[in-house]
Amino acid sequence: MNKAKMKMYLEIVIGVILIDIAYYFFFQPTTLVTGGVMGISIILRDVLPFSPSIFMYIMNIILLILGFIFLGKSFFLKTCFATILSPTIILLFEKTMDPFFFMKSVTQGEFLIACISGSSITALGLGLCFRNNATTGGMDVVQKILVKFLHIPYSTTMLLTDLVVIVLGAFAFKPFGINIERIIFGLIAVILVGRLVDFIVLNGKSRRTAYIITDKPEAVKNLIFQKINRGVTECDVRGGYTGKQKVMLICTLDKNESYKLGDYVKEADSDAFTFISATKEVLG
Repeated sequence: MNKAKMKMYLEIVIGVILIDIAYYFFFQPTTLVTGGVMGISIILRDVLPFSPSIFMYIMNIILLILGFIFLGKSFFLKTCFATILSPTIILLFEKTMDPFFFMKSVTQGEFLIACISGSSITALGLGLCFRNNATTGGMDVVQKILVKFLHIPYSTTMLLTDLVVIVLGAFAFKPFGINIERIIFGLIAVILVGRLVDFIVLNGKSRRTAYIITDKPEAVKNLIFQKINRGVTECDVRGGYTGKQKVMLICTLDKNESYKLGDYVKEADSDAFTFISATKEVLG
């Protein structure tokens, strides 16, 4: 196994451990349900004849088989490692660690603490997994099946499945009514995880893209090549009002380089029109 693959698997393992830490030490002790198989295990934990980790093994294996049938061998192989690893780590926690290790010192606002801490740790773990094209399985299988056969956006399926589990959790811990507090904090946790995962996964690939409309493309290009050492794409454009032909240069660069670019463009062509936009992800 080469270094790149070792690094990939190491990051996936660390990611899964972080997700399990969030569940075992923050969500489970406070019975805060945030969706997924882990959320279902919290709802059923008092009626299960075995530990939550065993329940997760059973559910994950069933969902893996469904994934193999409906989503194919490739999905199964990519999902298998993290899906089996996650309940294994939780089983180790159950045998060795007190789930109230962190939360026992919290005297008030336990939902808020669990929501912020658990969501942040979960997002970091998911970010590491997603960055390596891995999935943690579980409810992901159901979500991807819904996407495939119902043709609805993945973000919608995530929200729907998590919302169903969160509402069930709100009823489960208040049999004669619905616990609005649980729903609110559960939804906040889901939204927070989504936002943080986007930041973690995409921030490392984010850049700035400069669009420079100029009459002196050669001078501008040469300065970019010399000062910033970036490639440039050249397009012919025409002014909508004047009808005058010009050249637009497109250059993708780091955030800190974008601050210097304006000065270099002015140096080469004081009449150039430049605008810079945030680029969420750069591949290649």
